[in-house]
Amino acid sequence: MTRWWLAGLVALLLWFAYGLSPYVALYRLSQAVQAHDPQAVAQRVNFRTLRLSLTRQATAAVLDAITARRDLSARDRAILTEASGALAEPLVESLVTPETLIDLLDDGWPVRAGLARQPGSVTPSPDTPPPDAPSAGGAAQAPNTQAPNTQAPQAPNTHDPDVPATTGEAGRRSEGLGLHASTLSQLFALFRSAEPRGFRGMVVSYPPDRPLENRFRLRLRLRGWTWRLVDLELPSALRERISQRLTGAMQR
Repeated sequence: MTRWWLAGLVALLLWFAYGLSPYVALYRLSQAVQAHDPQAVAQRVNFRTLRLSLTRQATAAVLDAITARRDLSARDRAILTEASGALAEPLVESLVTPETLIDLLDDGWPVRAGLARQPGSVTPSPDTPPPDAPSAGGAAQAPNTQAPNTQAPQAPNTHDPDVPATTGEAGRRSEGLGLHASTLSQLFALFRSAEPRGFRGMVVSYPPDRPLENRFRLRLRLRGWTWRLVDLELPSALRERISQRLTGAMQR
């Protein structure tokens, strides 16, 4: 009787360890990203499957942009469609490196690959009211009766579109698009967004407080004794940025 009781306890502990293991893997991946440790990140990523996933998404993004253009003839559309795969390949190759992946997972924008957030494309926080929304209490603001600004006009913004509009570590993190799983509250938020994929797979969408179109979808798969990142679905803003980059290259 004692033997059966011990066997059941061991099985229960193993099941508990299995259920906890993907979140431990997420935590370690997040820690490796925050530490900017390429070797630790490379140990937790299947770059072959990740490359296939990003190639598919980049090609789909540029094909959608080609389809949306009404100024192209059928011949030009066919030529650009054939060239889309060749243009997407080098961009994806620049993304599937440990260093660029750290850049992407850290703040949501792979600046190393020339895919910085464009000025004015900040994703609003769910708690941020729209610009035209009234202030708390519904009272309309009084008209501006201050004297006109007599200061010298500022120089026009000549910021390069491939350079982040917000600089600095704190500024980049302010968008909240990175993979953050360092605290129990962050892990619990990811746990609520997790979707099992069979016995050896799990999908986590983050940031969990954003609309679905503004989230990354990260898929982990258990191989041997290690959970690895095998797929990363990009949010709409980043797919659009990739589309702009590739269609711009086509026009040159």
